[in-house]
Amino acid sequence: MEFVNKFKCIVLICLISLLCSCIGGKNIKRKTFVRENVDISFIKKIAVLRFENHSKYETAGKILRDITITEILAMKIFDVTGKSIVDSVLNEESDEEDSTAYDKEALKRIARKLKVDALLAGSVDSYENKRDGNYTYPAVTLTLRLIDGKNGMILWQTSGTETGYSLSNRLFGVKAKDINELSFELVEDLLTSLK
Repeated sequence: MEFVNKFKCIVLICLISLLCSCIGGKNIKRKTFVRENVDISFIKKIAVLRFENHSKYETAGKILRDITITEILAMKIFDVTGKSIVDSVLNEESDEEDSTAYDKEALKRIARKLKVDALLAGSVDSYENKRDGNYTYPAVTLTLRLIDGKNGMILWQTSGTETGYSLSNRLFGVKAKDINELSFELVEDLLTSLK
């Protein structure tokens, strides 16, 4: 009788675990815009601009910019101009160091100076660890936009949020993913809509 109860308990735990893993899944929410009648296959080389940071974490823009550059190169989507070269040209265009605001004409000049087909801009809206009771999990919200270097028009834009929240992790006391791992997953997911 004791064996049957143990077996039922093990089966119940397995079912709960399976159910929770189905509920947990990926927590990515994404919206994407692609300009109609524009073929972005002409884009071979881009420059990744400094990211706007609307989060409370001071260096979130820098972190997500680096992650985005790494993912673009790893996924072999575009060739990317070096960050220090891009920053040098951006500093020439703005009186403020670390500026992220450029008008259409400035964007066209930046693309010409860097000899790139397009520019990738981004903004970080959330980069934080959230708390729900005694459970802590990361959350990241990012917007990326690809801008034509010749006319300054947005060719592609995507926004997404990913959280490390998992019901199964919460129920069984498993630690959530770390915020950097989550950021890599979000950026990779957002960039897949470019392929």
